[in-house]
Amino acid sequence: MEFTENFKAALDGIFANKVRSFLSILGIIIGIVAVITIVSITQGAQKSISEHIQALGTNLITVTPGKRRGFAGRKAQELTKQELTEVFTIEEGERIRRRASAVKLVVPMIQRNLLLQYKDKNSEIVVNGVTPEYQDVMNFWVGEGRFIDSRDINSYRTVVVLGQEVVSELFENEDPLGKYIIVNTPLSRYKFRVIGVMEPKGQVMFSNFDKQVYIPVTTAQRRLLNVRYVTSFLIQAQDEESANDAVEQIDAILYQKLQDDTKYYIFSQEQLLSTMQSTMGIFTIMLAGIAGISLLVGGIGIMNIMLVSVTERTREIGIRMAIGAKRKDILFQFLSESIILCLVGGVIGVALGWVASSLIASIQGWPVLISFWAIAIALGFSTLVGLSFGVYPANKASKMNPVEALRYE
Repeated sequence: MEFTENFKAALDGIFANKVRSFLSILGIIIGIVAVITIVSITQGAQKSISEHIQALGTNLITVTPGKRRGFAGRKAQELTKQELTEVFTIEEGERIRRRASAVKLVVPMIQRNLLLQYKDKNSEIVVNGVTPEYQDVMNFWVGEGRFIDSRDINSYRTVVVLGQEVVSELFENEDPLGKYIIVNTPLSRYKFRVIGVMEPKGQVMFSNFDKQVYIPVTTAQRRLLNVRYVTSFLIQAQDEESANDAVEQIDAILYQKLQDDTKYYIFSQEQLLSTMQSTMGIFTIMLAGIAGISLLVGGIGIMNIMLVSVTERTREIGIRMAIGAKRKDILFQFLSESIILCLVGGVIGVALGWVASSLIASIQGWPVLISFWAIAIALGFSTLVGLSFGVYPANKASKMNPVEALRYE
């Protein structure tokens, strides 16, 4: 019975000063909104990035040129054309495929930004010289027409497969299949026949696959650029479990030939995914910690308001003590007021944080991930704040002398 009466007295005290009670929990509300929103947004972004990485397959491995080390204060330099030719060739890619048992497919790729033209329209597009295995390695398939085949590779054919955005920019409503586009290089212009259009894929990590085109890698080397090397290897491991073994085998093969591990970089999608998740986790904790500071500030605000409330209600406290209220009753009443204020602020903050997270996620196109552990921690922390910062005002109220409290004006 005493518990019910003391709790009712706490609620009466809160509702007696509604505006002041709301202002006292404003800091808690802001802190909870910040925690929920930050955690939800970072987790939603993390899931979106993870899905993009996994769309390419976690058994995808990329090998790119490294840099020569600098000595005596000189900066590291890009590899020369001769050094690139030593490492990044179609033949070297085939050697890796034969010797690395954990490797399933190897695609030598050469990539350049070139100007593409159709009639009076032109656009600078990423041109990829690839082999037929590119579709399997990248999990990216032709939607109309056909992709590059071995005959195109062997005959250095000037054929091209377009991404969806390239079709929209150059052809608008016109069917591109069978049409010819001009590919401009610094030294020449070549006419390419459109043989296919890729399925839409969109932005994956830092690449917009819909604004790229694909030609035979041998055509890119011999006709467009007059080079013997390629710019990277796209490698598919036998499966996800053997990706790490594939990385080790590739590294051993390249190092055995070059005796210099600075001439190449090897990284897998699994490594990228792991690094991203670790970074996002640290980022989430850091931002949530910053948001938690606002909860502490809100707690200090509640303590100050409660101290003012204790002073204003000194006579009320004296009357309660005079009619039989014990010290623990007064302590519980004011402590309950502080906890209730923080819990109400926490609930409002969670609701507003949910709305803010959903709104931002819809704008960014991320999945909405409202973390229930974040909600639980936020509400638990707000209760702890109410308990911690309510102890001093409640203790001060409970220690009042009844006679002096009754005399207070």
